[in-house]
Amino acid sequence: MAPFAIFKKHRVAFAVSSTVNIGSILFGFDTGIAGGVTALGSFKNEFDLAKSATEFAGVSSNVVALLNAGAFFGALLPPLTTKFIGRKSLLTLASLFFLLGGILQVASSGPALGMIYSGRIVSGLGVGMISNVAPMFVAECAPKELRGIMMSLFELFLVSGGMLAYWATYGCSLHLPPTSTQWRTPLSLQIILAIVVLASSLMLPESPRWFARQARYDEATQSLCRLRSAAADSSEIIEEMAQIRAQIQEELIIEKGRTIREIFERRNFIRILWSLAVGIFTMWCGHNSILYYAPEVFAQIGYKGQNSALMASGVFSCVKFVSTVVFILGCVHFFCRKTLLIGGGFFMGVFLFGLGATLATHPPTVPGNGAGSPSAQGMIALVYLYVVAFSLSWGPLQWVYIGEIFPIRIRDYGVAIGTANIWLWNFVVSKITPIALLGIGWKTWLVFGSCNIAGAIFACVLPETKDLSLEEMDVLFGIVDRNTRQHHVEEHLQGGIETGSSTPKSAAP
Repeated sequence: MAPFAIFKKHRVAFAVSSTVNIGSILFGFDTGIAGGVTALGSFKNEFDLAKSATEFAGVSSNVVALLNAGAFFGALLPPLTTKFIGRKSLLTLASLFFLLGGILQVASSGPALGMIYSGRIVSGLGVGMISNVAPMFVAECAPKELRGIMMSLFELFLVSGGMLAYWATYGCSLHLPPTSTQWRTPLSLQIILAIVVLASSLMLPESPRWFARQARYDEATQSLCRLRSAAADSSEIIEEMAQIRAQIQEELIIEKGRTIREIFERRNFIRILWSLAVGIFTMWCGHNSILYYAPEVFAQIGYKGQNSALMASGVFSCVKFVSTVVFILGCVHFFCRKTLLIGGGFFMGVFLFGLGATLATHPPTVPGNGAGSPSAQGMIALVYLYVVAFSLSWGPLQWVYIGEIFPIRIRDYGVAIGTANIWLWNFVVSKITPIALLGIGWKTWLVFGSCNIAGAIFACVLPETKDLSLEEMDVLFGIVDRNTRQHHVEEHLQGGIETGSSTPKSAAP
C-alpha cells in the first residue's frame, strides 16, 4: 500500500498519536526548561544564587529533581483510576496539573523558592501521568505494522518540547533585560501548552482495548472502526476484535478477576523485570544529565559565557530533534529493536569515554583549551555524536518497549511500574549530576560510559518485539503457545463471521 493510502486509511490513528503526544511537548518542555532558566543571571540574582557554586548546584538539582519526584507519583496514578475513567480523562487531568504547576512557577518571586519547588512537583505529576498514558494509549490504538512509528512520535514531540525550552530561554537571554521578566517568560510558555493539551484531550476517541477490558465490546468495535476507517462487518475489524477477545478470554481462564497480584505471576513478573532493566540502563546512560544541565555541561568543556552555553544547548536540542526524525522515518521501521539498542549503547559508551578522556588530558582551565580550541571543539562534537546515538536507540525505544510488552489485563499496572521506575532513577541521576560534576569532574562521563556498554550487553538477551501485535506478545513471553492462541482467535473469528459483526454470538446480550 502506498504511503499516502496508508496515511489516509489510518488517519484517525495518526491523529490520536499526534494529539496524545502534544502532551509530550509539555513533558519535554518542563524537563528541558529548568537547566536553562536556572543558568540565567536574572534567576540567580532573584533567588540569591550567584554567590556560591555549591549552593547553586544544590538549588538547580532540586529544581530538576523535584519535577522527577512528582513524575514518580504521577506515573502511579493511572492504574489507580483506570477502572473508572479512560485514557482521555487521564490526559485531561494531566493537563490540569501542568496548568497549575506552570502558574505556580511563573507567579513565584525571590528570594524564597517555595513556589518554584511546589510548581515543579505539581507539573511533575502531569509529566508522570503523560509518560504513563501516552505510550499506552498509542499502543492500544495503533495498527501493529505502524505501532513503532506512532509510538516513536512520543519521543519526537518530547524532543520538540526540549528544543522549544532551550531556544526560548536563549532568545530571552539575548533580547530581554536581566529582570524577572527574562526568566518568567520562558516558564510561562508551559501555561499556553497546557491549555492546548487540555483542549485537544477532549477531542480524542477512546482506546478500543480499554473499552474491551471493561466488557464494553460494542463501544470498542465503534472506536476500532473509527481508528481503522473500516466497517464493523469488515474482515479487518472482525479479526482484530477476535484477537482482543481471545486474549481477554485466555487471561480470564488463567485467573478470574483482576488483581494487582497478577503482576507477580512468573511470566508477567518477567516482563516487569525486562521493563525495569530497560528503564535503568536508559536513565544511567548519561543523556538526562546533559539534557537537564546542558549549560553547566558545556561550561565544563570550555563554553562558560551564559549565551554561548545556551547556544550550544540549543544546538544540542536541534541535533536530537533531527536524529529522532531519522529514527521515526527509517530506523524503527527497518531495524530490530535489539539491533538499535546494542549499537546505540556501544557507540554512546565510546563517545562518553572519549569525552571523559579529553576532559582529563585537555582540561579547559589550562590556557589554550578554552572555547574554540581543538579540544573543546572535539568534546562538543562528541556530545553531539552521543545524542545522535541516543536518539536512534535507547531514547525513543524505552517508551516503545515499555508500552508494548504487557497484556491488556495488567498493561496499566505494568506501564505504571515501568515509568515510575524511570522517574525514580531519573530523580537520582538528576540530583547527583551537579554534585558529581563539581566533585569528580571528568570521571562522571566514564561512569555513564560504562553503564552504556553494560546496556549494550544486556540488549543482546532482550526479547525482540518488532512487528508483533500486542496480543502476540503473550506468545513471545510464553503466556500461551502459538497453536492455542490461533485456536482461540479462530473461534472468535468464526463467531463474528456467523453473526456478521465483530461481536461473537457468545458475547451478545
